[in-house]
Amino acid sequence: MSAISFLLAALRITKPDGYLAYLVASLFPLLVSLLAFLLGNVLDSASVIMLYLLAVFLCALWLGKWPSVLAAVLSALMFNVLFVPPPLALNAANVGNPLMLMVLLVVAFMAGQMSAKLLDQNRALQESEALAQSLYLMARELAGAVDLKQVEEVAARYPFSSAAGSLLDIARERVHYADMAQTNLVQIESERLRSSILSSLSHDLRTPLTALVGLTDTLNSQNQNLSLMQQDMVEAIHEQSVRLAEMVTKLLDLARLSAGRLTLHKEWQPIDEVIGSALKLLEVSLAQRSIHVHIPADFPMLEFDAILMERVVGNLLENAAKYTPAGTPIDIYAERNISMAIISVCDRGAGFPSNVLLAPSLESVTQSGMLETPATGLGLAICDAILKAHDGKLTLEQRVDGGICARFTLPLGIPPIMEEEVDEEELL
Repeated sequence: MSAISFLLAALRITKPDGYLAYLVASLFPLLVSLLAFLLGNVLDSASVIMLYLLAVFLCALWLGKWPSVLAAVLSALMFNVLFVPPPLALNAANVGNPLMLMVLLVVAFMAGQMSAKLLDQNRALQESEALAQSLYLMARELAGAVDLKQVEEVAARYPFSSAAGSLLDIARERVHYADMAQTNLVQIESERLRSSILSSLSHDLRTPLTALVGLTDTLNSQNQNLSLMQQDMVEAIHEQSVRLAEMVTKLLDLARLSAGRLTLHKEWQPIDEVIGSALKLLEVSLAQRSIHVHIPADFPMLEFDAILMERVVGNLLENAAKYTPAGTPIDIYAERNISMAIISVCDRGAGFPSNVLLAPSLESVTQSGMLETPATGLGLAICDAILKAHDGKLTLEQRVDGGICARFTLPLGIPPIMEEEVDEEELL
């Protein structure tokens, strides 16, 4: 079969089409007849028939089925006229002539069918090789594409196919995710650089501020040598220095939290203990406020870092005291839904500035002007970072009747069974 395929490939180079194919097919029996006539003394009838058969076979391979049928009919007629006695006369009475014609037609049909099949296989193989080569070159160029523009330029240079479409989709997806990764990397590096600069500046500011606070304390202790105006100025310097030192401390904490350097020491404990501890620490700041704590007796224990959560509650209480007149109440609520505990600190003051009601974060604090309100935005940003580390969330709501409700959530979870509870169950 390989020899036939090779012969077929050679004959396909100059294959005629249309009426020219039938004209060429008619030449095959003429050439065989001429050759047999010249070699009449050497060839017998059987040899001449084999030559006609070979001519029909080659014609079928080269020109196809129907031109070879014409060659078969002409071969049978020429053999009958030229080589069956009497010469140059059509002898219809010879029984072998119809049989020869039938054999030639069968050969023509079979060879033509085989030729068409081999041609189709050869064509499909060549197309497959061309497609594979095209896909290989396309894949090699797409591997070097770094953006969508280069991917589209490569796509325009190659014919479209389903396989090429898959390669293009993969390349577009690769470029898309590479762009996303690069963007995320730039954002991470920018945030890390911002936190590093903020931390460095805060450390550099803390030393002179500590010295300034110490100097004002010294001056306050020797105020008998100062005039009343000078004493007021020293006191104002001291207050502003302490406030600035607190802000620098919060900046340091915020930089540490934003950089991800936060280690949680979570334990299962009641939230009312943390609220009570925060109220005790802020006893002086909340002296002129009426505090109402609303925590159900059956409120479940929560898993959190007590020190950090005390800081969250303390910051929210401090903000509530800062923006409410003396004598106004502050309410603390503990509620729960299916999966979260909700702790609310609500006041009845004038409310926070509109910029503080934005979602607190390091970026919003440093870029949205929150620092114009001393330490408020920083405290909220620190609370937000701590709560996110606990899988919680902080929200601020302006109350309709005045004031603010600062709410944060914590996952409920399933607290462990205490040993005392186990002993009681065993006794029962």
